Parts: sequence; structure tokens; C-alpha cells
Amino acid sequence: MAGMALVTTLACTGCAGDTKPHGEAALKGACEGVLDSETINEARKSEEFDSLHVASGPRSHAAAVKSMTEKRHAAYVCLLDDNDSSKDESGALSIKFSPGQGRLFSEDETRSYSTYKVYKLGNDMQAISESGGADVYFQCDSSDRFRPLFVTGGFQSDLDLSNQAKFRTLFQSSRKMVKLLKCENEIKFPDPATMKYLPLKKN
Repeated sequence: MAGMALVTTLACTGCAGDTKPHGEAALKGACEGVLDSETINEARKSEEFDSLHVASGPRSHAAAVKSMTEKRHAAYVCLLDDNDSSKDESGALSIKFSPGQGRLFSEDETRSYSTYKVYKLGNDMQAISESGGADVYFQCDSSDRFRPLFVTGGFQSDLDLSNQAKFRTLFQSSRKMVKLLKCENEIKFPDPATMKYLPLKKN
């Protein structure tokens, strides 16, 4: 009996780690709920879907705001991985915010390029999309700060997601950041389905 108990114990070494939510269960609660059902359904097409899980480490929108405003450092609000042994800040899906990086493209830009799409969103907001990712840039004015905070949000993923899914997720995360940053200026993120990128440059 003792031998059987030992075998059972050895067989279950690491079993506790297997209880971490994976796949759909992980995505539903990931990144403080910024991934909607449409995005999760799109992600099902990816080979990594069933193994996706929230990577270890304390990450949140509130922690990112603190890092950006107090330390002026970029910070991840969330990180999903498909490999339990990963120790780096890359993962299969991530959302990161940075302060003061500057514009995504020059104000006089008039073209998009192949897989690099350029969006002018009004109110001095900008966005770009490219293979695997999307970025948004906006200005945040708050009476808590002497100067405006110029924010860049970045979404990166290895999953098979449309540009609309990437921007829906990024904008939902950005809305949380705007609220936590106490932005007092008008910041309206558009419906990604209505977004039009600048015309493609002709060869």
C-alpha cells in the first residue's frame, strides 16, 4: 500500500499546476475581461488555443498605471502564454502600455503600406495594425498631473485574429486605462468595424 501511495504521489507531482484554467476558460477571465466572445471564437482557429493560460506574475491595469505615472515605465497589463515553462515577457498574447513614446506616425502621413495599416482616429489619436499586432496612441489630460501623458497601447498575439478583434481588445483595455488615469479630455475609441485605414501606397 505504501508503494502504491508513493507511485500515486510521484504521478501527481505538478498536478496542482494542471488546475490552471486553459483555453476558453482562461481567455474569458484574462486581462480583466477585455476579450469578448467574438475574439475568443476567432482564437479557436489557433493551434495554441487549448493550451493558452494566464502567465504567472502580478499584472493589471491598475499596476500598469502606477508604473507609468510614478516610474514612467512601460508595463504589461496582461500576458497569456501557451508554454508553462516560459519565463520571458512575450507570450502568445499580451497588452502593454507605455508613456511618452511619441506618435505612431508623422502628422502628414497619407498612406498605408502592405500589411502595415495606418489609421487617423480624430482628436489627435492614431492607430496602426500589422501582422500579429495593433497599437493605439492617445493623449491623457488630468488635473492630477502638470503635463499631459502621451500613452501608447500595444496588442501583440500569435493567435489567428482579425484586425477588428485586435482593436476591440486593445480599445477595451485602453478604456480601463483612461478611467484609471483619470483622463479629463474627451477620448472616444471608435468601433473597429467602422475604422478606415489610409489608402495603400501603390507600387
